[in-house]
Amino acid sequence: AALLGLLAFGAWAQGNGSTVSTNAPTSATPPTQPSRATAATIRQWGISLRDNATGRLQLRFSSTEASPAPSEKGGLVPSLWDVTGLRLESFRPDETSDFIIESPSCRVNVNTKDVGSGGSFTARRESDGVSVRGYGFQFDGTERRLTVSNSVHIELRTRLFQPKPASP
Repeated sequence: AALLGLLAFGAWAQGNGSTVSTNAPTSATPPTQPSRATAATIRQWGISLRDNATGRLQLRFSSTEASPAPSEKGGLVPSLWDVTGLRLESFRPDETSDFIIESPSCRVNVNTKDVGSGGSFTARRESDGVSVRGYGFQFDGTERRLTVSNSVHIELRTRLFQPKPASP
């Protein structure tokens, strides 16, 4: 996972215009000082994370734009990405979609598989009709746990509460 982020960052740093998949930098400004780096904005950024043992798809991050996050020392942190238009999809062991989280703006850590934002988001799971909206969230990708901090609105489809038909 971190390797993919590093590859995207490395391609930008080399200035060759190619990155992981179809992620092409839209602007690149070379650092003016060795201690202060500037980030390129990558359009249509995406990373898929697979289980190391089985190779099965676990998470897919995609966004309309992403930039490596700045460090406190003025450099860039290749594992942290500030993204716009996030779509995070989690997959079951059979690689079917489990749930989707969308956020207009957030920070993604590809090493820890975490995503967080103080802004708005939506999360939904089509299989049982659960939908959550709110402000401020943290998604722990290792545990696949979503924590919501403010203005939570949960919708449940009525089919959840209907009795199952009797079997013959």
